[in-house]
This record gives sequence, C-alpha cells and structure tokens, in this order.
Amino acid sequence: MLRNMNGTESDEPPRLPKVGEYRILQGLLGELVLRPWFDWLALRTVAHGYFPLSRAWAAALASGNSVKRFLEELPGEGMPPDPLAWALAQVDRRRASYDSAAGRWEAVFFGPKDSRPETLVAAELARHRAAHEHMATRYAFLPMIARLPAVKWRVAAPEEVEARHARRLSPPEAAFPQPEAAAIEPSRAVAGAYGPEHWLRFRAPVLGDTAWARVSTPEGAADPPTLIFLHGIAMENDMWRGAADPLTSGAIGGLRVIRPEGPWHGRRRLTGWYGGEPAIGCGPLGMLELFQAWVAEVACLIGWARATSRGPVAVGGVSLGALTSQLLAVAARHWQADLRPDALFLVATSGAVLDVARGGSLSRAVELQPRIEAAGWTPETLERWLPLLEPAGPPAMGPERVVMLIGESDDLTQHEGGLALARAWGLPEANLFTRQQGHFSVSLGLLRDRAPLERLTGILSGRT
Repeated sequence: MLRNMNGTESDEPPRLPKVGEYRILQGLLGELVLRPWFDWLALRTVAHGYFPLSRAWAAALASGNSVKRFLEELPGEGMPPDPLAWALAQVDRRRASYDSAAGRWEAVFFGPKDSRPETLVAAELARHRAAHEHMATRYAFLPMIARLPAVKWRVAAPEEVEARHARRLSPPEAAFPQPEAAAIEPSRAVAGAYGPEHWLRFRAPVLGDTAWARVSTPEGAADPPTLIFLHGIAMENDMWRGAADPLTSGAIGGLRVIRPEGPWHGRRRLTGWYGGEPAIGCGPLGMLELFQAWVAEVACLIGWARATSRGPVAVGGVSLGALTSQLLAVAARHWQADLRPDALFLVATSGAVLDVARGGSLSRAVELQPRIEAAGWTPETLERWLPLLEPAGPPAMGPERVVMLIGESDDLTQHEGGLALARAWGLPEANLFTRQQGHFSVSLGLLRDRAPLERLTGILSGRT
C-alpha cells in the first residue's frame, strides 16, 4: 500500500495534480474574456507592471541584502530605503529557500539513488512551490513601481554584431548549422495527471550552460508522436504555479509534449537580468543569439525524440517560440534527415520579425526602437541580418504539414506578418486558423478551441 500526499493509503501511486487547464475559460466566460480587450489589458500589465517589477527583482538578486549595491545595479532617485530594504530581504530569503528545494529536487530526480514515487511527487511539489514563491517576490517592489524601468538596456552596436555573427550570413547553411549530438540525461519519471513526467538536461551547444526540458508522456503510450513546444518571451511555466498551459491535457490526444526552457529563462536566467530580458535589452544581438542558441538546442531534442520513440516529431511554439520554430524548420533543410521535424505548429507568429521589433505593440510599449537607433542602428544595418531573423525560403516539411494559428487583432507579432508567411509557404486553407483575438487571447484560446491542435494530431497520426 502506498501513502498518498494527504496521508491516506491507496493502491494507486501518488500523482502530481492537474494544473494550468483553467476549465472556467472553456465555457461562456472564455468566450467573453478571450477577446481583444483582454489583449489590451494584458499588454499593459506585462509592459508596465510585470517587466518593471521583474527588473527590480533581477537587480535585487544581483545585490543580495545590500541597498547600496541595488542602487548601483538599478539607479533611481527617491526610492524609500525602508521598503527597499524589506523587499531585498524578502527576495534573499525566498531565493535561499528555492535554492534548497531545487538542490533537493535535483538529487531526488537525477541523483544516484532510486527514489520512491511519493518522494518524487513531494520533491517536485516542493520545488514548484518554492520556485513560485521565489518568483513572486518581485511583487515586493510594488510600492516603487512608478520609479522602475521595464528593461535593462545594453544594446550592442552594429560593429559588435558584425564581429560576432557575420560568418553566419553565408553560405545559407551557416546561419543555423546542424549541432553535434548532445548527451541528454533524462531524470527519473514522476506520475503526472495524464501520465509520466520527467525532465531532460544537457550541455547547450551554443551557450554552454545547462539546457532543460520537461517531458509529458501519455499514460501507457508506446512510440507516441512528439510535439516540442517552445514558450514565449518571459514565460517560465516551470517556475510559476498555476500558469495557463493549453497543452497540459495534450497527452489526452496521444501527444508526448516536450517543453524546453529557453535561453536566459527559468533555471537559465542570467545574473542581473530577468527571464528573457537580454533578448530585448541587448537589441538585435539579443534576438540573434537567442535564435542561434535555441534552434541548436531544439535540434538536439529532435534527435532525442527520435531515439526514444518511433512516432513522428513536430516542432512549434507561441510568439517567440513560434519565431524560433519557423527558423528551425527552414534551417533543417540543410540537416540530416532524422533531425528534420515532420510537422510545424505556429501560434501567434509573424514572418516579418523586423516589423515586430519596429512596430509591434510590446516593442512600442518598452520603447525598443529609439534605443536601437541610439546605438547606431539604421534600417539598412538591420536588414543585413534578415537571414538570421526571418524565414528565408520554405520549411523542410511540405505546407500540408504546417499548422498556423493567428489572431486578427494581434498587434504584437502582427497578424499581417503571419498571414503573409502562410501565403508565402502555400499553407492549405484547412491548416490556417484565424481568430478574432489578439496576441495573448489567441494562444489562451487553445484552452477552449482544440481545432488547431486536433489538426496537428491528425497530421501526425496520418488521419489528414
């Protein structure tokens, strides 16, 4: 007999709880909420709330309990010293708790000794709770939010980008070369709500840090199809409790879902930066290096997926994850056959990344364009890097194996850019889903509108 987390005995092994499904949005409320008005509110919450609080949180983590070091990291006149000292203490305390829980988790899941099912469940629940509380200490800076910038700006000059990336511009296969096979280490599996859950870790081929991914497998599945799904910027679901996840119940459709942790996010956050911030704050260099790194990492995960299942492999993502996935899909034409994905699933994407940077609503909200121009960038110098930012040519798979979901009111990764990409690639009408939604609501809409995912699973299963 096994003892459940509530202390009662059961023949069933303990499982992780269901999270992120938000069934309340699957009915009439979802119809009312997931509309363009929600996107207007979400954008302002992110740009003028979450980002500034995250900026202070990242500065606090780099400063310890020192008010002096914090003000050196984040200069700001008029920050009240007492609330600031209290906030720094909260961040430091929660960081220590998270480090302890994460260390225990790593020993339980990756250590040399086997772990009991209830130990695995308890360790993951403790890690996730500590991670959430650690992340949530950014709200300790609410009293000073009006004084906080949204982004730390370190925009690299065109000359620096030239020195670091010019070699990738020619020949075409140099843009995203096939990486060497990675030694990917799987963790022990823990029973999840819909099947086994485990994690992967390996040395990132470009950045050299540890890359992570979470794997959700359908219960009892043999050789399931796989979807490697990439998150958007500043999305760190493995660190937040209750984050909405339209793919949580993806296992119901028979898909094994791999969720990579993107460069500079979550466990991979750089000291002094919040999750994903360098992609914005470093200007064009940030996006160039994130795409370069993530494409190579996902290629390694495709290889792992092939080695562990005979089912087909799809790659996809939302927003930043979609922009990365479409670059991989084109680059894979130059890779060996088993690293080419069988299908592509793009949510809230655009084929015109420079337009996103110049005129997208998030870029405007954080004033990205003036910062880039101040660092010496012109339209001509930016366009030189298009082969490393936007899809150059068709993807490795046929258009009938590409599924795209875009919002007609998306002004962040603008709808027009996504539609133009679908037309350029010749997507069949049945594979292009457009909704009267914006950037945030169209992805959350997958919680209640399963048609795009059903189309993908149909392609992977050979039904369509």
